[in-house]
Amino acid sequence: MPKKKDFRSYTFSEGRTGGGQLVEFTCRSEDVQRAKAILGMFRHIEEGSVTHRTNVSHGSYGRYSRYKIKQHKYAGGGHGGVCSYIEVLEIKDPPDGRCGIIIHLYNSRDGATFYECQTVKLACQIFEKHWGEYDPDLANLPGCLRQVRCGALTPWFYAIGDEELVGDYALPYGLENDPVYRLGRQFVVEENGIPTIKTCMGSRLAQRLPRTGYHDTHQVRLVYWDDGSTWEEGYPTPRPVEEQEMWITAAVQKFRELLGGKTTRFAIPFLDGTEFVGRINKPKRRTQCAAGDYYLKVTLVSGEVQEGWVNDFEPTVKAPDIIQYVTQRHPAELVRIEIVERKLKAGGKKWSGVFFKAPDRCD
Repeated sequence: MPKKKDFRSYTFSEGRTGGGQLVEFTCRSEDVQRAKAILGMFRHIEEGSVTHRTNVSHGSYGRYSRYKIKQHKYAGGGHGGVCSYIEVLEIKDPPDGRCGIIIHLYNSRDGATFYECQTVKLACQIFEKHWGEYDPDLANLPGCLRQVRCGALTPWFYAIGDEELVGDYALPYGLENDPVYRLGRQFVVEENGIPTIKTCMGSRLAQRLPRTGYHDTHQVRLVYWDDGSTWEEGYPTPRPVEEQEMWITAAVQKFRELLGGKTTRFAIPFLDGTEFVGRINKPKRRTQCAAGDYYLKVTLVSGEVQEGWVNDFEPTVKAPDIIQYVTQRHPAELVRIEIVERKLKAGGKKWSGVFFKAPDRCD
């Protein structure tokens, strides 16, 4: 075993564990190959002093997180060979203004899904009603703010050590080291015969048993995509998006802006000169659904007429125009609403979109 004084001269190198984890190390030049061979004896290596803050119990085992987490509810089980669990979590120190009240579901077939909730009380009420369901759909329940499907990726609140948060996910060590499937690179991925553009979250190597027999494991590459799905090395092989195909991603972004209510029309020019035009067809009756300030003259049931500004109107799925917005707040008092003046918000939503407005913060 080398002594401390023997490291006056050393070299930097890297190697992989038996589980495919890339590890950087320093050692004497003559010991590089021996160090790499020793790494192969380990499946995974972590620096424990900075990795774990909380161990969240999941039945007979625990799951670590670098955040302070209180688990309010938990239930687990299995069905048809698939193991699953559901839990209500309160993250005490969520970073970047993230919502810290979470309903987290996991099953061994589809991976993880989580829902952001308004309050712990509402999250626990939802849990009590749906904990026995194998794959509950909670997205539209009162109290649920947003649904995130993680698939094989790790939800951000189960990040450990120095793992980087990328959107709603924790980026595990080693995913960004592949020379081809790099973090952030876009690929054309074929699913059921239909090409789709996805963003790569990285890849790692995994050991697989052969389909016949239980010996001679082989190594395969797993690629993780931004929608939580994965691709295992084989056919058809994803290919990088080429420069002349970048218009496709721009077109998808235009469609997303339309669905979000930012626009009511978009056009996509094709390479041969043809053009695809998409637009929202509004009802023939004139409605005022753009974000902004509205000066209204309102006639009440009593005959009284009131006037005033309604400021900062924002169209939503529940109240898509200013008339419905006011009527829903005073359903039994109004006879007539007249729009006298309006000041539309520059860059604001043009219509409600298909999504509920995400909250600015989570109380």
